Amino acid sequence: MKNFQWTTPCDYQTASVTGLTREHWEEVMVSLLEGILAYASPGKARIKLPGVNSTNGLVADELEGFSRSLIMAAPLLKSHPTLKLTVGNQTLDVVDFYHKGILAGTNPQHPEYWGQIGDFSQNIVECGSLAWSLYLSQAQIWDKYSDREKQQVADYLLQCNRVKGHANNWLLFKVIINTVLERLGMSFSKKEIFKNLEICKKMYLGEGWYRDGKTKQIDYYNAWGFHYYFLMWVILDGDRHPEIAQLHLQRMREYMHSFRYFFSGEGNVPCFGRSVTYRFAYLAPIALGLYLDGLEQDLGELKSICNRLLQFFLNGEVLTEDNLLTPGYLRHSPRLLEFYSCAASPYWLGKAFNLLLLPESHPFWQAEEKPLAIDRDSFSISIESAGYLLVGDRASGHVQLLNHKSHHSYPELSSKYTNFAYSSLFGYDIGPIRKKYDSDSSLCDNALTFSDGGRYVQRSQIQPLYCKPNFIASKYPLRMVKREATNWLPRIYTNLGWAWTYTLVKDDFMINVHYIKTRKSLKFKEGGYPLGFDEGVPEIISTEGAEVAYKDGKISFIRNLYGYDRQFPAQALISKDIENNIRYKSSVVPALGFENQNQKSFYLANMVYGKIGHETLDRLMQLVHNFQIADDLINLQFYDGEQVVMQLDKIKRLNLTLNGKTIEGKIAMARVSEDGKTCQIVQH
Repeated sequence: MKNFQWTTPCDYQTASVTGLTREHWEEVMVSLLEGILAYASPGKARIKLPGVNSTNGLVADELEGFSRSLIMAAPLLKSHPTLKLTVGNQTLDVVDFYHKGILAGTNPQHPEYWGQIGDFSQNIVECGSLAWSLYLSQAQIWDKYSDREKQQVADYLLQCNRVKGHANNWLLFKVIINTVLERLGMSFSKKEIFKNLEICKKMYLGEGWYRDGKTKQIDYYNAWGFHYYFLMWVILDGDRHPEIAQLHLQRMREYMHSFRYFFSGEGNVPCFGRSVTYRFAYLAPIALGLYLDGLEQDLGELKSICNRLLQFFLNGEVLTEDNLLTPGYLRHSPRLLEFYSCAASPYWLGKAFNLLLLPESHPFWQAEEKPLAIDRDSFSISIESAGYLLVGDRASGHVQLLNHKSHHSYPELSSKYTNFAYSSLFGYDIGPIRKKYDSDSSLCDNALTFSDGGRYVQRSQIQPLYCKPNFIASKYPLRMVKREATNWLPRIYTNLGWAWTYTLVKDDFMINVHYIKTRKSLKFKEGGYPLGFDEGVPEIISTEGAEVAYKDGKISFIRNLYGYDRQFPAQALISKDIENNIRYKSSVVPALGFENQNQKSFYLANMVYGKIGHETLDRLMQLVHNFQIADDLINLQFYDGEQVVMQLDKIKRLNLTLNGKTIEGKIAMARVSEDGKTCQIVQH
């Protein structure tokens, strides 16, 4: 595996941090295209990449390779209509390649036909990309087809209207397919366009964020699965429906108001949710927003976001020796992929190359790179609609995403959704999830896991309680699998009790307090951040009440503040023969444990600290003073004299004084600085 080797000279006059220009984006796209097109079939309709297969079938995987290569090529064809590439030892005419490939794939009589489209077929997804690409390359490809050939391609796309798809972001694929067909002068379904637009519009949660269907699944599909396709429709038909167009432009602007805080000093975002092998695909709606001149952010900041993110990933080992994208995140990691992913799936990052729709003369390319939000100041930004708390530390550039709302219906995806926190610096550990219902019971990084004697599981069915700056909380059932799923019967769950988790942020570390009610003896295990590394051995230190690990200038620390009765020194949770961390070859996780036995209700509390630095263990132990729980009231004091009170579950009326400040009312959390000048109160 290797990182990308740039050949275009850097220009630090306008890109003072990265040196990247539009030419660098073209260079990357051309290199990726030359790599993937080397695996094209003789008829040019399919691309079969070596490596993992999905559960969608071989034909769907090969169509995915074709369509996802085309979403990279199409934007560039607008500025390079006679684009030629070097594939192997031959010169390849890009327009001719896709012209022939589309005709072969949509021809039922051709051996490389993409097949009839059935219910919930992956072909629906890929036809959305195909339609948009046909629109972008209309002059080069579509307009060169005969009337009979146009009808053949249109007939294939129209199959999507006759089959069922998932009731989530998939609905937007049919919107784009039909709107493009209308723009190209072919038969289309107006009903499919506006019915699906309306359904997806109602998935809106607020502040620019959507849920993905009738679930609490909220993740980066907001970027590459919602806003991207809504803006696509605005470009295609927004001029005829200005009210709808303005609605989606405004929602995109609201989304960017918070999304700009996701980007770390490294240029990446906290890795979270499914399909993260798409890497920098969440730049796609930024590209279309710029194309529409519909964003409010400073162009220099947007340029920094795009360039730093591209540079971050390409400096990782994301390529094979023959320039294919690896399955994984920052390195080759097939176990990160979902069951619906194949070797071609990472090429959905090609959506980001819609930036190349902006000509060289566009102000975006001429703008000077500006500091990111994390470069300007530390922050704690709550996004209540999504249940996220974004915490950024300016000194280290570390950004953390705390989640107390989003979850996935599959327990095997828990590590991607239901950890208490996700980090731009510490990649989470991942179990094998290539098959449905597989999961690794030993993962506990940034998660309270529990077991009734079998596999450990994480929280699910999360009910958000509070989401405020530096304070976030949720309630969830202690839900175990009673019966595994079979071919004929669904999985059955049983609830063994309830847990309330309140997370308090101070600087860039966290206090997690859990109140648990259960009718059964359970084992609990909770870890800190996984300390990842590629070579060597971390320094691991245990002391009474705390575990810490140091490696490569980073710290992972967890301290027992209340209730835990056992400690686990930082150790690898999965065999070193299998890369289990999304960023590193190995990782270790310090952890705490507890077994409640006959206790039916109890508290657990810990401090979790993951950052760049090498603070001594003594210093780490002094960050929290005087943690106490009495009569269901939690009191603690931080190193700088700030005092905090919290109440979990049943909130009583309080009347007390913190650092000279009177606190009254039904209060979930109150904190007052030592001098009494800074106060935060969260009312119940």
